Amino acid sequence: MYSQILMDDDDEMAIKEGTQYLLFYLQSNLYALRGEFITEIVELPQITKVPWMLPCVKGVCNIRGTIVGVIDIARCLLQNDFINTNRTSLVIVKIIDEEMSHKIGFIIDEVYEVEVFEASELQGVPHFGLPIHSKYVEAMIPYKGDFIPLLSLKNVADIEFLSQRENPHAT
Repeated sequence: MYSQILMDDDDEMAIKEGTQYLLFYLQSNLYALRGEFITEIVELPQITKVPWMLPCVKGVCNIRGTIVGVIDIARCLLQNDFINTNRTSLVIVKIIDEEMSHKIGFIIDEVYEVEVFEASELQGVPHFGLPIHSKYVEAMIPYKGDFIPLLSLKNVADIEFLSQRENPHAT
């Protein structure tokens, strides 16, 4: 649990208890990830391509001596490749799958901020009207008069799906 100090309308301080979320841009839209799964955020490193992987799997990189799979999350969710800018980052998340631990790097366009939200603030997911398929969204978070999709790490970082190989003989 984390606390965040806020100023209310009467300039009094209030403390908001909740979970930290990373807010980030992807193709000009804000998205969120639960902070508890994020181990670090780094500049986009050199990526070594791995042959015959799905188009959203860009390859692997070395983060402090650990090989990390690199996922182009824009390609996975929006079918558009990322565009590398000076704000492009790699968000390293730790996935625990069947007693195994994996580190995966998600390429994002830009870190926006870290925000604290209470569990009661999370809203249900509509089945249409989202910029991405609803299976990739865990909840919607109201934020500054809008709603931000909270990505479902379980579905976005599906190890079994990401491990599939692309058919090298397909035309």
